[in-house]
Amino acid sequence: MTDVTILYRARGWTSCRVLGSRRRAARHVLHVLAASWALHGFAAAAAADDGEPEEGFTVGLGHSVSREDNLFRLPDDVRPPEGGSRSDRISRTTAALGFEHTYSLQRVIAGVEMTHRNYDRHNQLDRTTASGALRWDWAAGRQWTGTATLLQRQAPRSFADTDRRIRSINTLRRIGADADYWWHPDWSFLVGAEHTRSRYSDERSDASEYDESAIEAGIGYRPKSGNRLSLVARQADGDYPNRTPSARVDSGYEQRDLRLRGSWVLSGISSFSGYVGYTRREYEHVSSLDFSGPTGRIAFGWEPTGKLSFQVIARREIGSEYEVIDNYVVTRGVGVEGTWKATDKITVIARGERYRRDRSDVELPALDDDRTRVYGLSVGYAPLRDLTITASVQRAKRSAAGERFDYTAKIHGIDVRLDF
Repeated sequence: MTDVTILYRARGWTSCRVLGSRRRAARHVLHVLAASWALHGFAAAAAADDGEPEEGFTVGLGHSVSREDNLFRLPDDVRPPEGGSRSDRISRTTAALGFEHTYSLQRVIAGVEMTHRNYDRHNQLDRTTASGALRWDWAAGRQWTGTATLLQRQAPRSFADTDRRIRSINTLRRIGADADYWWHPDWSFLVGAEHTRSRYSDERSDASEYDESAIEAGIGYRPKSGNRLSLVARQADGDYPNRTPSARVDSGYEQRDLRLRGSWVLSGISSFSGYVGYTRREYEHVSSLDFSGPTGRIAFGWEPTGKLSFQVIARREIGSEYEVIDNYVVTRGVGVEGTWKATDKITVIARGERYRRDRSDVELPALDDDRTRVYGLSVGYAPLRDLTITASVQRAKRSAAGERFDYTAKIHGIDVRLDF
């Protein structure tokens, strides 16, 4: 499964204030390990008896215990306005169900995931979220192909982008469809449409909610090698339903993009994917907020050996579905990730990213021109085919125009994941 792959990543586990916290965290992990071992035996026996193919239903279970030393992303030596501790231990329990099957020329991929987050100290943040996706890869004869998708993602809003230390859950829903008409074995005309709706659980985040409808059309190229390139023109209309136009903000926009996108294998050990293009965004009432410029996101992969691989991602993007607290955000960044398969059971991943965000006109001016560096290391151990245990450490540091939005955060954790 690709679009609905279930991945549970730990965020950190360091020494707790007292021995009791350590013992509680250890019990969480041991209980999940024991349950995972038992479930793995049951799944393996069922597979041996039934001989079922890989297609069909899959079940995922995960549990992580993490510790963040700066949960609310506050400057050094600053405590939460409501009092209490800067740090917290977070437990995440996740259950997922997936389905994948091919019916002649049609392929259906679906998945649903429930995650419960439990905070040891700041338990007012406890919440269960539900995410899911449904995708239909369709074909009609030899000349028509396409996809239809439904998506819902729920996730807590990052405390790095707001000065409100309250629970806020973002629910993003998206529906889309596209079609290719192959008038030549290698060439196609393509069209697509998509609608996105983003909402928050707290009333104070109303200004960040938005709706966007988009259509696109272009031409695609797909040689026999399986590589793919598309030149696409995209038109989007956006609306902020809870904003009143003023000199600083607007209630809607129109965005036009011209993009060259695709994926291409350069050699047996290297490839690239992504898009480059030009974006123009115009606001309905406040023309001084308009944006135009090059945008893109390119990922370059290199695998010099069977055990070692690298990926470099360079991006200049406008906006993000989880950071729209202003009119738009231009993010420029470079990230590198290296993966080393030390043995058949042990995988080491190191990653680092530096990015800068420039904002048009924000609710929080002190957040303008923020620069963030994130580094992480994880070690995964797979004692059984379907069971993975991952320990990770991460450090993030941001500097912004206003010092009250600078922060340093350290995250350590351990995660247990079972898929069968």
